[in-house]
Amino acid sequence: MNGRQQAGESLNWDDLRLFLPVARSGRLTEAATLLQLSISTVARRLAQLEQDLGLSLFLRSQSGYALTEDGRRLLRKAEAVETAMFGVNRLADAVATKGHVRVALPEGFALQIILPRLSAFRAAHPAIALDLVTGPFSLDLMRRESDIALRLVKPTDNDLLLRKLGRMAHGIYAARHLAPKQAERLPKLAWPAEMRRLPIAEATAAWIADTGNPADSDLALNSLNALAAAAANGLGRALLPCVVGDAAPGLRRIAGPAGLFTQEIFLVLHRDLRLSPRMRAVADFLADSILAAADQLAGREAATTKGAAPRATGKARAAARRKSAGG
Repeated sequence: MNGRQQAGESLNWDDLRLFLPVARSGRLTEAATLLQLSISTVARRLAQLEQDLGLSLFLRSQSGYALTEDGRRLLRKAEAVETAMFGVNRLADAVATKGHVRVALPEGFALQIILPRLSAFRAAHPAIALDLVTGPFSLDLMRRESDIALRLVKPTDNDLLLRKLGRMAHGIYAARHLAPKQAERLPKLAWPAEMRRLPIAEATAAWIADTGNPADSDLALNSLNALAAAAANGLGRALLPCVVGDAAPGLRRIAGPAGLFTQEIFLVLHRDLRLSPRMRAVADFLADSILAAADQLAGREAATTKGAAPRATGKARAAARRKSAGG
């Protein structure tokens, strides 16, 4: 750093909040989207920041913004300030009984487990506003991208509290209208290679490699709902969580869950938020909902229901035949 100004002096949080996403992504477009500012505004304010500091923080090129050595030093200081700011915000949240709670969770959990039970929670806690954020990748609780999360991978950060809620089973699914032998001849649906860091994508790749020719899997999709829709349309067989596949009216489970991929389910929140009344209320609701859906998650509920349906149909047909014979 030069003599005009040491890194961090006379900087406010808005300066650092603008610097951080550009430093992390190396792109103005991504930073502008995150900050909800125009690209020109971000570029202008970055140039002003460099002028105020008397430093060149970035090497600009057509491929993006690369940090200089001074930029890397400022990044380390800015991240320390960011961590402290998040700590202050968490302490404020810990005493608040009303406000927003942002929950990150898999989409299947939201659609099949949480939303059907949400009306009762909202009636009991009208002062709590919920943001439910679904997606395949985990949001960062340390950076307050979410307050609470339902995760399928065990976190390792010591500042996070976690509670294991159970396991999620998977099965092989195909279109309901197909006969079993037809379904078995279908190709296996895959995930794109760039999604391989997801456990379900890795498990799908192993399933394809273990029991068939990977070249036979000529259709890849990047979400569980897309895989379920493709399978329901007869385009292939899909490895899906039972809570997703069993709920799809156009699908039939043709194998599993025994012997197939399973995942542990964890409720996760930051240690500083554990005493917050509204965080506790949301965490208890999520935990109770997941525990109540244990049969759905294990694939037991649908198997029982589907096993009962043919017997009921048979009784109905027998009753119809007796009525016809008697008439």
